[in-house]
Amino acid sequence: MLISFRKAPTRKQQELHLLNRQAQWPAGEIHWGAATWLACGITLEEAQVALLIDVKKLGKRPTDTQKLAIARRRDRLQGQLDDFVRVALTFLGDQLNSCEHLDGMTGMLDSVELDSVGSSGEDPDRSDDGDRYDLPVEFNPETVVIPLPSNIGIERCAQWGVADLVLQEISLREGQANDALHAVRVNLADKAVLFRTTVRSAKSQACSTRAWARVHSVDKVLHLNTQIYAKCRKQLLDLGADELLTRYQRLEEADLKATTVVADPNARGQRNNTLAWFWSLDVEGCYSNMARVPRQQRALCHPHGYRRHRSLTSSIDDNRASLAL
Repeated sequence: MLISFRKAPTRKQQELHLLNRQAQWPAGEIHWGAATWLACGITLEEAQVALLIDVKKLGKRPTDTQKLAIARRRDRLQGQLDDFVRVALTFLGDQLNSCEHLDGMTGMLDSVELDSVGSSGEDPDRSDDGDRYDLPVEFNPETVVIPLPSNIGIERCAQWGVADLVLQEISLREGQANDALHAVRVNLADKAVLFRTTVRSAKSQACSTRAWARVHSVDKVLHLNTQIYAKCRKQLLDLGADELLTRYQRLEEADLKATTVVADPNARGQRNNTLAWFWSLDVEGCYSNMARVPRQQRALCHPHGYRRHRSLTSSIDDNRASLAL
C-alpha cells in the first residue's frame, strides 16, 4: 500500500501561505503584511548567527583585512536592524519603546551556545576562547535582540494585542526548521560522498590536501546550518510550540556524522545501521532541482531510498493542522 506524506513546507511557502490567507481573517484580528516583516526578522537573526560564528573564528591577532570585513558586515547588519525596528513600531506600537524585557537581553547567542547546541564539533577554523581577538563591545549588532514575538514573549504579545504575530512566527519557524534540516542533509550527503569518492581515492599528498580542504569547506556550512536550526528550535520553544518540537528534535553530535550508511544506505553490512531521525522527514527541498544533484546524493534525498528508516507518525499532519491559520 502506498502511503502519501505531506511535504514539509519551506519558509517561503509558509510566508506565501500566510499572505494568501490574510483576506480570510476577520477584520482587526490580523496584522496585514506582518508575515513578510517577520520573515525579514528571521533572516536577520540568521545573519547574526553567521556573524557570531565568524567573529568566534578570529584568532588573537586578526589581520586588518579580517577586522575590516567584520566591521563592514556589522555596519550593514546594523542598518538592516534599524530599518526592521522602525517597521516594528507599525505592528507593535509604542509598547516596544517601553519594553524593558528586551533591553535586559544583551546576548542573542553567546559563545557557550555556539559550542553546545547542534554543533558538529568539527569546525576547522574555530578558535579557542583563550586565544580570541576581543572586538569592541560598544558596536555588536550580532548580539542585539530582534523584536520578534519569540523574544518579546507570548504573554506580552497577548497583552499588546498582537497574538496573531505569535501564530505567524510559529508557521514561519516551521518552514525555517525544514529549510535548515534539508541543508544539513545535503551537507552530510556532500561530506559522505567526498569521503567515498575523493578523500579515500587521493593518491598523493597534494590530492589529499585538496580533498580535505573540500571536506572542511562543507564542515563550515554544516556548522552554520546546525546553529541556525538550534536557534530556530529554541525560538519555537519560547513560542510555546511544544507539539512541533516533538517532530523537530534536538540535533546531537552523533546525528551529524557522515558515516557509510549516509553515503550508501544499501551497501553491504548496513542492515542494522540506521540514519538519524531527520532523514525520515519529507522535506520539500529534496525534490527541487534533482537533475543537478549527484546520483549518490539523489538516492539519499528520495524517500524510497531510506524507506526502511522511515518512522510513521500520525502526529505530523496533526501538528500542522493545529497551527494552521
